[in-house]
Amino acid sequence: MKKLMGNRLVGNIISLIVLQGSNFLFPLITFPYLVRTLGIENYGVLLFCISIMQFLNILIDYGFNISGTRDISINKDRMDKVNAIYNVILTIKILLALLFGLIYFSIILSIPFFSENRAAFLIIFLMIIGNTFFPLWLYQGLERMKYITYFNVIAKAFVTILVFMFIKSADDLSLAAFFHSLYFILPAIISVLFAKIKLKMDFKIVLDVHKIKDELKRGKHVFMTSLWVNFYSQGPIVILGFISGSRATGIYGIGEKVQGAFYGISQPFTQALYPYLCDLFENEKERFDQFKRKLMWIGISFSILIAISLFIFSAPIAAIVSGTADPKITALIKVFSVIVFLSITNTLMARIMHAVNLSNVLNKNYLIAAIVFIVFSIPLTIWLHQFGMAVAVIFAEGTVFVLNIRNVTGIKATEILPPIQNEVDRQRA
Repeated sequence: MKKLMGNRLVGNIISLIVLQGSNFLFPLITFPYLVRTLGIENYGVLLFCISIMQFLNILIDYGFNISGTRDISINKDRMDKVNAIYNVILTIKILLALLFGLIYFSIILSIPFFSENRAAFLIIFLMIIGNTFFPLWLYQGLERMKYITYFNVIAKAFVTILVFMFIKSADDLSLAAFFHSLYFILPAIISVLFAKIKLKMDFKIVLDVHKIKDELKRGKHVFMTSLWVNFYSQGPIVILGFISGSRATGIYGIGEKVQGAFYGISQPFTQALYPYLCDLFENEKERFDQFKRKLMWIGISFSILIAISLFIFSAPIAAIVSGTADPKITALIKVFSVIVFLSITNTLMARIMHAVNLSNVLNKNYLIAAIVFIVFSIPLTIWLHQFGMAVAVIFAEGTVFVLNIRNVTGIKATEILPPIQNEVDRQRA
């Protein structure tokens, strides 16, 4: 059993390294090209569009990448249960996409602020359609990550080629928005077809209101946590876009993009470890406690190493991505190195807390962090523009770090009751 779990873990880590690598590598390849071709101002508009979509996606995803992954991981040997979970989650996501899509299009078409680049704001909504139908939670819960890894890499490589072929000037902003959406649309189409053909997922819209309510109720703490996180992960670009304009947004976006690339190095490990942690907590609590302690030491050491690397190489990185040795961009990347350390460590601790059913505690911690961000972000942005926003994010991430590390170090799996699986089965019946 241990050997089997270990082999699955290694296989999923490798698949997620490739998957997350493609998620960051291909956009990172086009990133300097788009900055130079579109210009910092238009690139800032593109980032503004993307940030709005990423915030909407949090509302539509409803934390299913955590709660759905956990439920499917627990039931992965009962494919009828997996299919039931698949149907309910996909139904909810479709309904939410329709609701928020209607609201979004009404706002874009009626408010003059969006009129200058309205086409880009409308086209970018294709991102939401792709994210709605991309069942990462299904493949991750079943520990079958290699399949969507193949889909993702092929689709993203194809779209990257299109970017270099067709984006030639600042006038191609709407086309850039369309190509960015294809990064999500193409893998979604392929993965849904594969789920139907290979995994035998028979999708049917769920009309049972009680099942939908039960699913929403189970995932509410994870959803609220994701929502609070997005106040200071996607919120900065949106706030900067309104307060400081497209240029400040573009400069901040460059720093954020670099930070995201370094942060992304850790994500294959934290994502692949999550189902493994759930298995250990359910079946081998003493081993869970031992593994958790080792994992925290390794995670903190790794995040420090990544952050120091980003700080040291900030100047050449700034020159590569922006085409100029802009001291503002270099300084901003150095500030983001602190965020890299905090965000990697916080994500790891969040996975541990989700695995031991402390999502409600985690939700409160992130709510506090969101309030801290809201209090500091606007005055600091007015005063220091993109640098003030970065400092506000550090305050928020630092708050989460202090609150989470206290909880995680005090966790003893043997003292925490697991979820009652019979109740989960009863609610899904």
